[in-house]
Amino acid sequence: MISEKHIERINNVIKDMVFDYDGDIVADLKINFQFQFVITGQRKMISVGEYYDYLDVLVEIIDGDERATKIFHVFKALKNNLDKDYRLNNHLTYLIGEELSYFFGDEYVGIKIVKIQFSEEYDEKIKNINVDLWEK
Repeated sequence: MISEKHIERINNVIKDMVFDYDGDIVADLKINFQFQFVITGQRKMISVGEYYDYLDVLVEIIDGDERATKIFHVFKALKNNLDKDYRLNNHLTYLIGEELSYFFGDEYVGIKIVKIQFSEEYDEKIKNINVDLWEK
């Protein structure tokens, strides 16, 4: 297992960093947004018959372009759960894994996204956006 002190150090380093997501959501809808993440815990999980350390990660989306904001507005209106979007989850896991690889070198540490949420400010922006669904 990874020591709590090591996790605390990583969280201290990444706490003010902002990362870019430029990829797909749902079925080939390209979006761009900025996010931050924090390691909230860890667990042992089986991957290909062996146990590995996995870090529990909370992702917070802090801003996005107009298209992303409109898509998130529709997601919220439909009460759809971002945590369950396969493409979004996979790409975020990859991006976070790339960032965390600097802290672990050759040691394999998996990532388990436990929640994707919006910052309070961005959530307010999503709620207040005027979505014209007929707009091209």
